[in-house]
Amino acid sequence: MLRVFHRPSTFLVLIALALAAPAAAAAGGEEGITFIGVDELRVMQSTPRRITIVDVRSAEEFRDGRIKAAVNVPLTELEQRFKEIPRQGIVVLY
Repeated sequence: MLRVFHRPSTFLVLIALALAAPAAAAAGGEEGITFIGVDELRVMQSTPRRITIVDVRSAEEFRDGRIKAAVNVPLTELEQRFKEIPRQGIVVLY
């Protein structure tokens, strides 16, 4: 079961592997999902790493408030729009 919280500050899911899993597996790397909080995201945003933040809430919830620089791909559309998400860098879903 996936919980989608209405407050961006509640929880974030970091998925660096889901988009790069095939490459990581081919290179002998390890795939995984890491749960992070807002403080960890802020630290990550202060580094030169490429980070894509994807808000999986509805368009209405996205309009009501979001993390700066986040893009909206509602969870109900994620499978169809998966190719829109960059495969380089770190991807954060919330």
